[in-house]
Amino acid sequence: MTSPLYSPPLWCILQADGDKAISTNRGAVPVQFCSTKASPPLVQRCLQRALRVTKPRHVVATVAEAHRIWWSDPLWCVAPHRRIVDASTGRQTVTLAVALAVVERAARDAVVVVQPADTFCTSDSGFVAGVRRAVRALDALPDHVVTLTVEAYASEPGQDYVLPGAEDGLPGKSAVQFVKRPHPLIADRLVENGACLSTGVYISRLSTLVDILSGLWPDLMVAAHALASTTEAEVVTPARMTGSRFSRPWRHTWVQRPLSRLRAVSVDDFGWSSVGTIASELTPSVSKDENSVPARACVDQKL
Repeated sequence: MTSPLYSPPLWCILQADGDKAISTNRGAVPVQFCSTKASPPLVQRCLQRALRVTKPRHVVATVAEAHRIWWSDPLWCVAPHRRIVDASTGRQTVTLAVALAVVERAARDAVVVVQPADTFCTSDSGFVAGVRRAVRALDALPDHVVTLTVEAYASEPGQDYVLPGAEDGLPGKSAVQFVKRPHPLIADRLVENGACLSTGVYISRLSTLVDILSGLWPDLMVAAHALASTTEAEVVTPARMTGSRFSRPWRHTWVQRPLSRLRAVSVDDFGWSSVGTIASELTPSVSKDENSVPARACVDQKL
């Protein structure tokens, strides 16, 4: 597998610890561990996209202990010390902070791609092109966070929207407003005003994200750094951890606290879709103790 080379090095953080679930005849299954028809689970597809832009040893995954039965096979090739295992679920702010601290131990000058594992896309090459465009934007805007957006369409459920500002001669556009899953009538109005769909994919220099989280939640980042420095095995975030009161995904922070350094870069639609759009097509993946075949996404590299 050949990966594009970036300088500074590119790292990918896969956020697979969400607690949104699909109801099945076997109970509730977290969305990121479901699949569409003959495709592998969404989390495995997320890993495959990461491996298109970086090396296996530069992949970090955030997961929940309660979901181990579902992620242990598809994420088998992510090294234990690159797995952030949460004792709780749905604390993506907490686990992202620890993931950033883990990356910082290895590469303080890294550029980081953060992508949610509970979304769907059909074109890995389109995703790669979007990441390349975002990295080029960071060359001109090194202290910004770039979010990938695609052309919006109205009347689709479960979408998040970004309303961009005017052209200013810099790559992309400033992100004026982030709107989380609006009512369809509001979504239609947003589209009329030029809003784009948010893919939930963010690209930034590591130092920028650490600085942002440290400014918003200083106690959390202090605890994250301490935790990341204490183990070479799986990094377990305890249920009781300083700053761990945050339960919503960190990216939803923009709803309450607009980020002046957030930049929207529009890319060609790479077949991206939120779970709200494809929920009816999702089926639960088969667990290891139900005779599944391990998902060998990378086969010959020891991390």
